[in-house]
Amino acid sequence: MLFVKAKILTFFSRHKIKFIILFIVAVIYWCWLPTKLFNNSCSTVLLDENNELLAAQIAADGQWRFPQSDSVPQKFKLCITIFEDEYFNYHPGFNPFSIAKSIRRNVGAGKIKSGGSTITMQIARMMRHNQKRNYYQKIVEILLAVRIELSYKKSSILNIYCSNAPFGSNVVGLSAASWRYYGRSPEKLSWAESALLAVLPNSPSLIYPGKNHDALIKKRNRLLKKLADKNIIDLSTYKLSIEEPLPLKPYPIPQLAPHLLGRFIAEQGGSKIIYSTLNKNLQLQVGELLNKRVQNLSSNQINNACAIVSETETGKVLAYIGNSSSLKNEHENYVDIVNSPRSTGSILKPFLYAFMLSEDKILPASLLEDVPTQIGSYGPKNFNLTYDGLVPANKAIARSLNVPAVKMLQEYSTAKFHARLKQLGFKTFTKPTTHYGLSLILGGGEATLWDIAGAYSSMGRALIHYSNTKNKYAADSYHPLTYLKSEVIENKVATQSDDLLSASSIWYTFNAMTELLRPQDYVGWMQFLSKNRIAWKTGTSFGFRDAWAVGLNSKYTVAVWVGNADGEGRPELTGTAAAAPLLFSIFNILPHKTWFNKPTSDVEKINVCKQSGFKASEVCKDVEVKYYQKGCNKTKQCPYHKLIHLDETEQFRVNSNCYPVDKMKHVPWFVVSPTQEYFFKQHSLFYRPLPEYLPACANDISLHQMDIIYPREGFKIYVPIDQSGARSKCIFKATHKNAIVTIFWHLDGAYVGSTQKFHQLSILPEKGTHVLELTDTNGESVQCKFEVIDK
Repeated sequence: MLFVKAKILTFFSRHKIKFIILFIVAVIYWCWLPTKLFNNSCSTVLLDENNELLAAQIAADGQWRFPQSDSVPQKFKLCITIFEDEYFNYHPGFNPFSIAKSIRRNVGAGKIKSGGSTITMQIARMMRHNQKRNYYQKIVEILLAVRIELSYKKSSILNIYCSNAPFGSNVVGLSAASWRYYGRSPEKLSWAESALLAVLPNSPSLIYPGKNHDALIKKRNRLLKKLADKNIIDLSTYKLSIEEPLPLKPYPIPQLAPHLLGRFIAEQGGSKIIYSTLNKNLQLQVGELLNKRVQNLSSNQINNACAIVSETETGKVLAYIGNSSSLKNEHENYVDIVNSPRSTGSILKPFLYAFMLSEDKILPASLLEDVPTQIGSYGPKNFNLTYDGLVPANKAIARSLNVPAVKMLQEYSTAKFHARLKQLGFKTFTKPTTHYGLSLILGGGEATLWDIAGAYSSMGRALIHYSNTKNKYAADSYHPLTYLKSEVIENKVATQSDDLLSASSIWYTFNAMTELLRPQDYVGWMQFLSKNRIAWKTGTSFGFRDAWAVGLNSKYTVAVWVGNADGEGRPELTGTAAAAPLLFSIFNILPHKTWFNKPTSDVEKINVCKQSGFKASEVCKDVEVKYYQKGCNKTKQCPYHKLIHLDETEQFRVNSNCYPVDKMKHVPWFVVSPTQEYFFKQHSLFYRPLPEYLPACANDISLHQMDIIYPREGFKIYVPIDQSGARSKCIFKATHKNAIVTIFWHLDGAYVGSTQKFHQLSILPEKGTHVLELTDTNGESVQCKFEVIDK
């Protein structure tokens, strides 16, 4: 034993240098193979939830080269190995018999006609950028092929080859070839189609679909015959396969979601496969509806639209149409408007309503003031330029009234609402609150359709999570939408007792949103409404530049935008007229789903004043029991019902200075300001004006009787020029609770006229600041300061 060891040591000592050299060569040989065999740029490929191709972008080098797939379809695997390398599964990277045969053939021909390359050797040649064919290069390919075989499984080698082999023209790889030549994925190819693609890498520059048709079909059919001879396909399959025609020219790569593809590349880079949550069929349907809608609106020069469809509970996007399609992109159709900030119009109003409910600021139907308003330099107006005087909060949301919304925001706090919007997921409100002011609720800020859809979806998700658990909220209810499979957040167990919004506040907000007036020009909404209940809201930006509509139920959230990408405004470009019909048409193709479950554990009983919608006070006489959001009993009591003192006939108001107290009748009465009354009595069926004062008590009036309707305090007025070039007169308005009183008008101290019953007066004020003062026959006076400005 010792003798043997000594012999071995002697042998190694004599050949030490050789062993070191051999070791170095082995290390170099092992390190010869790069970590990544191919570093070519790839196309970026967008797949739907079922791995159907939605869109792709060509690689940086101008090649259609899809990223490497995970596997090779069985049909193509058999076709390519039979045609290119029949002993692929058995050789170590090279086939000595094939190489010997090729050498013999080349020597006989006096030139290189055959290389005898295996699939692994072809990978080696492609890695080295197809060097000139000679015996030296062939040896290099053999050595590199063996090295590849040492590191990769046969299945991986075949996959690498199929992903990088040339298939003619600028098509590289099986996946790209399948879509370019047949318009579908490799898994769906027939035997004839698989055989055709299998023969292409052998001479891709000479033979491919659309070039050398006869030679190509002969090669394909020879391969099919070989498959039949080996009993891989039966005789009938063979006969049918050879009759299949060849594709005459490449198909265009599908571009069903080009804007989403571009968005991913911009956000996360390209050269990869994007596994999205989109549904191809729904994407096609929504795109068709959207383009049809834009076509109908094009006569009014409205040329763009976008839409999102998502699952409410998960937030995963099912359809993403970033813009309407156009062959010439003449209307900036390349812009992804889904992710572009635009003025929000009224689309944010339900969020404010929900927050005020959640924080016990109002009840669902509390009356809000709706009169001409001037707050500092800001003068909001309702879209139809009319006023209700007082309007229930839920009706104000349903009718999208601007003045009540501004009044709500003024009470709630602009700064707090600004912060809450950020918590809901809005990323574009980045400027200080003072930049937006009260106009934030009416489109003074910009948001993306993506954030808007995500915020409404989050509200629905929070309500669903609350209903699916034992009165708990999930920590992950409020999150953005996602179009990536890897980012989908499934419904998790709820663990917290409170949330950004209470479940009941969301419930009542959605109920208010179901009462919106449907668009008159959408004839299908009546039929739709009978089948599918949705909460929805529209918005229109200043200047008629943006039309929004968003709707949701327990299954789907849909959001659409209609307008012009360049920001050009158009008449009738409103949320109701332009966007809502598209919203309803999309909901019509979605499966009908049930409404949200009412969060019965998050409500409590409250006595509500039937006329004002506030918590009933002791004075309210018409009281009804309601079940509103938990905490609703903390809201303030009805401010409108007051006890008034009437004479014993109950026809006149009196007081203790002019009438015996023991004969007075004390009656609850719904009392509003003169301005509120002026508008409110035109719309309300229950409203009764206050009785007149008894003549003996007329000089002891305690309640405000008169008010100026227009102009209001702080108004800035522009006086237009008529056709003759003269300045037009302004119509100033006032109101008085006493119908028979006379009002005397003074402008800057100068008497300008008097009015009775209908208190309107034409006045032509000069440019500058003025004071308007009104005095009635009872001596009551009111005044306001306003300014006349140039346009």
